[in-house]
Amino acid sequence: MFRRFPYLIVMTAVITLVMVGLFLLTNTKMAKDVDNMQHFPPSPTSKDHRQNDSTIEAPLPSTDVPTPKPLQEQTWYRDQVVVLMYHHIADNPQTRYVIRPEQFASHMAFLHENDLRPISLGEFLRFVDTGVLLTKNAVLITFDDGYESYYKEAFPVLEKYGYPSVNFVIAGNLRDVQGRKRENMISPLSHSQIAEMTGSGLVELGSHTYSLHAMEIASEWGELGPRTSPVYLEDLHRVEKEEEYRDRLFVDFKMSRAALKDLIGHQVTSISLPYGYFNDTVLETARQAGYRHIFTSLPGLVAEDVNPIEIPRYDVGLQDFDENRLRQLFQSVRMK
Repeated sequence: MFRRFPYLIVMTAVITLVMVGLFLLTNTKMAKDVDNMQHFPPSPTSKDHRQNDSTIEAPLPSTDVPTPKPLQEQTWYRDQVVVLMYHHIADNPQTRYVIRPEQFASHMAFLHENDLRPISLGEFLRFVDTGVLLTKNAVLITFDDGYESYYKEAFPVLEKYGYPSVNFVIAGNLRDVQGRKRENMISPLSHSQIAEMTGSGLVELGSHTYSLHAMEIASEWGELGPRTSPVYLEDLHRVEKEEEYRDRLFVDFKMSRAALKDLIGHQVTSISLPYGYFNDTVLETARQAGYRHIFTSLPGLVAEDVNPIEIPRYDVGLQDFDENRLRQLFQSVRMK
């Protein structure tokens, strides 16, 4: 028996080697089969990034906007919304209704540092319609006119903080890339810029009329007024009649909704009125054209009992509206 022991050891080793060989052969074939089934190369994961590789340069921090400071949670107000209104952003403001890029950046930094919380247009409209608002210190950021500076200057800052906003655009001014630049005119947003921003989930569009954002002769004396007011028909030597006035407004309001639906793929039911001008005819005609919420330029805090066709806004997109004035605005709201 003891003489057979070495023989048993040898036989056991041979059998083990054969089994290991068969295992490796089988698994190699399986691996090849898996490779044949793999249609695309495996994607790298975050574990594959060479985060500690000294040859990879870390991205430089952006100098365009302030680095967000740690915010301290606080309560300014509840069940109310402060609606902020901006227009155009440029390095050298030529009018009162234009602010500098660093000024806008400081506004957004102030919101972040003071726990003021921008909400989406959808959440805001739900509050207007139902009185339900889950967000304290709620702020709605709005822009009028649909200028390209919204994409170039405002959107990167808003995206940095994850802040939603809405731009009320003049639908008739929007152009595709070709033919968008016009002499002595501020460039409007392009279709591709709109697609990129709305695709981010942070940007929504509203109407600022189709082509009524301008001044028009309003009397036989040559006085000017907004195109949303009755205009003087020079060829007929009279101011347009009520029916003519309503028809003109209705056609423009409907054209704007149709153009924006073609552009973004869904109905727009919110409008801001050029120059903040409105009367009973404007409000009623806008409602008949399908607008359920109408934004004005009258200052005021939005509470649950707000009139949905006379929504107030604070115009903070002014050349002289610095961070201190923004703080004063919110402090006045806090005291109410």
